[in-house]
Amino acid sequence: MNKYILRLLIILTFIPFTFCQNISGKVFFNYSKPGNKDDISSFGIKRTYLTVEKKVSVNIAYKFQADIDYKSSPQNIYVKNAKVDWITDQGKVVIGLQGMNMFKIQETTWGKRYIEKSSMDQFKYSSSADMGLGFYKSTNDISISALITNGSGYKKAENDDHKKISLQGIYGQQKLDKNDGFNIGSVYSTESYDLDSSSVKNISVIGLFGGYASNGIRGGLEWNQKNDNGLDIKGQLMSLYANYQTRKNIALFLKYDMVSPNTKESDEDKTYLIAGIEYSPGKGLMISPNFRKTDDNSQLILNFEFKF
Repeated sequence: MNKYILRLLIILTFIPFTFCQNISGKVFFNYSKPGNKDDISSFGIKRTYLTVEKKVSVNIAYKFQADIDYKSSPQNIYVKNAKVDWITDQGKVVIGLQGMNMFKIQETTWGKRYIEKSSMDQFKYSSSADMGLGFYKSTNDISISALITNGSGYKKAENDDHKKISLQGIYGQQKLDKNDGFNIGSVYSTESYDLDSSSVKNISVIGLFGGYASNGIRGGLEWNQKNDNGLDIKGQLMSLYANYQTRKNIALFLKYDMVSPNTKESDEDKTYLIAGIEYSPGKGLMISPNFRKTDDNSQLILNFEFKF
């Protein structure tokens, strides 16, 4: 019964906002054709988002976002954002379930979330959202942010007393998918955890990134390192992505990831390549045929994004 109660609560939450608020939706849909003849081709929905936002005063704004994750089951409905933004003279304070600051800028530079997650998200270096408190401050071209969150992400409840600290600093243009310019920045997070009843260990992530956009060309580069002194993991992740806007509604893109897990089980480097074309027949619809290759597999995928 719990899942039905959750659905009802989500519906009831949206009803008061439906006639006068900013409501948006987004669906990631795809068709995949595996390179392995033993695997089957399929249509599928990767993600569905429904978002309500409301600015109630000059310095207070709310956001609620429901996330339906079809990867495991279409019945898995999560709340991804349930937050309030409070603008103060010192900066913006964010309270509640909110997006993390670890890879948002990199994801914007990549600009193709409906095709694939950004690298840190894909390879589990950080959750995309979490419950806690955030602070954001911008001065001219310099922006900083600091978050204290549960560390368990938005799909799991907190299970210990340890909290995650996430820091970000950036210089330059943050929205390279919409504006020309460049950015450079760094991120860092740390969280302790109980390895056993008498031992506390730590997971930390550090990352450097940069991006550039001009004359229809956009690209980004990032390097990340993850250290877990409890499991003896010191992994590294490098990612390169580029986009070339050949026409107003047609673009070519490429994304290449190099992953070094460096665990006790495996120290072999892995690679992941995505290359394709993006076409927009009209506002709210994106279509992208693309090719993907890992060290041991390849496939063709047709991605769609519907949004309003």
